[in-house]
Amino acid sequence: MRYMFVIAIIFFSSCMDSVKSPKFKKQNISEIHFGQQLSDPYRALENLDDSLVKGYLKEYNEYSNNLLGGLEQKKQLIKDQNVFEKRKGIAYRKIQYVDDNIIYLKRKAQENYFKLCFINKSKNSNEILLLDPKTIDQDYKINYFKPSWDFSHVAISLTKNGDEFSKIIVLDVKNRNVLPVEIINCAPTVSGGINWLQDNSGFIYLRFSGNDSLEDKFLNSKSVIYTLGEKGDKFQDVFSKKNNKEASIQSNNFPVVKVYKDVDKYLFGHVAGAGSYHDAYFRKYSSLSLNSKWNLLFEKSEKIKDYFLKGDTLVYKTAKNASNFKICKTSIVHPDFSNSEVIVGEKQDQVIQDYIDIDNNFFYSTVKNGVEAKMFTISSSGDEKEISIPMASGKISFEKTNRTNLLAVYLQGWITPKTRYLYDINTLEFIKDSNYPANLDIGFDDLVVEEILVKSSDGKEDIPLSLVYKKGLKKDGTTPVLMRAYGSYGISMTPNFYYGFLLWAEKGGIYAVAHVRGGREKGDAWYYGGYKTTKPNSWKDFIDCTEYLIDNKYTSSTKMAIWSGSAGGIVIGRAITERPELYAAAIIDRGCLNTTRLHVGANGANNAREFGKYSDSIDFKNLYKMDSYHHIERNVKYPSMLITTGFNDSRLPPWHSIKFATKLNNSKPSDNLVLLKTEFDSGHGMVFDKKDKEFNMVAEVLSFALWQTGHPDYQLKD
Repeated sequence: MRYMFVIAIIFFSSCMDSVKSPKFKKQNISEIHFGQQLSDPYRALENLDDSLVKGYLKEYNEYSNNLLGGLEQKKQLIKDQNVFEKRKGIAYRKIQYVDDNIIYLKRKAQENYFKLCFINKSKNSNEILLLDPKTIDQDYKINYFKPSWDFSHVAISLTKNGDEFSKIIVLDVKNRNVLPVEIINCAPTVSGGINWLQDNSGFIYLRFSGNDSLEDKFLNSKSVIYTLGEKGDKFQDVFSKKNNKEASIQSNNFPVVKVYKDVDKYLFGHVAGAGSYHDAYFRKYSSLSLNSKWNLLFEKSEKIKDYFLKGDTLVYKTAKNASNFKICKTSIVHPDFSNSEVIVGEKQDQVIQDYIDIDNNFFYSTVKNGVEAKMFTISSSGDEKEISIPMASGKISFEKTNRTNLLAVYLQGWITPKTRYLYDINTLEFIKDSNYPANLDIGFDDLVVEEILVKSSDGKEDIPLSLVYKKGLKKDGTTPVLMRAYGSYGISMTPNFYYGFLLWAEKGGIYAVAHVRGGREKGDAWYYGGYKTTKPNSWKDFIDCTEYLIDNKYTSSTKMAIWSGSAGGIVIGRAITERPELYAAAIIDRGCLNTTRLHVGANGANNAREFGKYSDSIDFKNLYKMDSYHHIERNVKYPSMLITTGFNDSRLPPWHSIKFATKLNNSKPSDNLVLLKTEFDSGHGMVFDKKDKEFNMVAEVLSFALWQTGHPDYQLKD
């Protein structure tokens, strides 16, 4: 049966009552699953190939764009971003070091997309352009690259229209020629990346099935070796479900192979997926060309997050019996994780973050409440000492350099850009790395960062809440707030400098980040405090932070706007369906909003590890609690909504957003506003997309939020 929709004539008016939004005719599908009644009136919207569905989405786009186009100050927000871009001069991404070579993506202020460049500092050479993706295809962008160990070649992933499934090309650095080969059915940004062989003769990558069906594309992937000079469809299987019965690989796993250093004696295979911890295997690198078996290194029950090899010693970070992590070591020849030696024990109120060994000098960093980072060193005798860092930082990460006395230290914060310092192990001094392209001397002296702990409503936890606002804030309840959260996969909302967020504070608002349970800001227990059965803590923490801001006069409910996307859509969607009266506006970008249907569509089996299986009675009850779509009620005054999705999303079906917006729009009182925008040339994210598109998206979100929170300069004009 075909589903008809009705579109009213759209015209501008300062009176919102005269603007009619698109409607989609519903036909209810009713199911009972584990005793729970499920009413799904808009399942027809899951058929994205239906011409009526596409027509409905295009009409909704027109409606939403017409309204947002009436916000004249949106142009000023775009201009503000361009002004900052010119102030910054050049935007850099994915900076990597190979000996004295620095390779990176670069975009000049007047340019709209990133190009791949490099420079050799030891030769004092000029910057060299390696690849302009437009010379391959006008629609291509670079979403990943990996240079070989000797810097003779670079493997480059190209994609278009937001599709994470890409093609890999190989560039000869010396001649700056693209080799006559294209490798398809790959997605290095999804899992595994690209790992060059030690002799630089080729690389290992994760190859997908190539099925046309999105439901099957992520199944039965395998790690393969591509050898330079071969055709793109010729490869050697090195780690897969089919060929490696000794490994516990399921069809929905990603069997990833890692080559960590060009001198390591071992290869490592990870049975990866959506979960935080995975089984890991290893084999000697010398047996790479043989059909030898993989040996079990550790099971996911060991809770090992990451590791490195020093000779035959495996140094690793684990959360087993240590929620805030500890660093241990064991022999890789005879691994014994039950009796391993502890290098750094668990700290009570700090989570161990990064760690590194430089010429027998051991360094590690910690973070408190996800926002306050510290750096430590341990001597050969075991004495521990904190190192004073040159600037306040919410995250500290390390990297080796080609000089044994220098350690690269990266620092970053909410209002300070990521900065690379060189720490001299002999003089114990920090020097800002003048060769790091992205080091900026840009400050925001008029902005303040405030870190708060909010007591959770269950009385069990203190929820970290980060605020950025202008100096001189008056706590009179009139300041608009834009609050974000994520709370899934153990991903922390680390302090991160992004001008699009700071622009809200520059306009007089409060930019807020709620570090809810489900992330890992306060360790492994914090993650599992918002996981499956405990998932409601994620949105309840968010609600608690909202109420704190209102109760303490930072803002009021009519000034409260919230924003997230992907799995963060669960937090936003359930916050507004549980406590709609707290919010004036909500923005959800490519959100997970219909969790009882996660098993349908791309990546469903993989996501079940994080959220639960539809076929399991307990998991299903959890999925239902998370499901924002099924918690929409009729005639409830929900906040105004701006919902966006990418039609080519391969991680989360776009109909999550489409169904949610449609049901909300058809269930609402007449004065509620629900905007839906489907981007037909986008996927799950906007990383490395065109600058004008990124700036427009930020301006659209901010202007919508300012409009709905009552800012006088951001109202529709007649």
